[in-house]
Amino acid sequence: MSLIINALTSNAAADFVQNSTAQVLSEGCLKAIGRPTFTLLDKSAEENERKYSATKEFLYQSLSMAAYFAIIFPFKKISYKFLKYFKPIKDLDVVKAKNKAEFDELFKNMPEGILKTKVKGANEVISILASGVILAMITPQIVNKIIHPIMKKLGIEKRKTLDRKV
Repeated sequence: MSLIINALTSNAAADFVQNSTAQVLSEGCLKAIGRPTFTLLDKSAEENERKYSATKEFLYQSLSMAAYFAIIFPFKKISYKFLKYFKPIKDLDVVKAKNKAEFDELFKNMPEGILKTKVKGANEVISILASGVILAMITPQIVNKIIHPIMKKLGIEKRKTLDRKV
């Protein structure tokens, strides 16, 4: 039991839960597994509709995660450049870094305290905003273009239904 408590209260766990990319990964994995599972378990819909819906949801979430990570990691390499727009930290040396390696080194060597926390917080705000744009605007554009051809290749197509009587 103490092993679990030590893991949950470790610095690595704290960093994980404070990292927006880790949060998107956690939520995406839960959606990619949970939504299709609950859809398949819903006996009020026809079996073919459940399979279609579950497959589409699994593919959508999985492809969205792949597209998100393909975009966010390159973005994170330049995100430090946006820190200059945060007034409380704009004059710090770390914000004036010329490249990611220099930023990382300067940040690592910053003394612990409020300014380091502000830099880390501002960097996470930038990541959260980027995540929102990527997940709400960019990945749906990408995924919607490729999901139906994939489902067609899998032989899973939505059956066209005319007026259903309930």
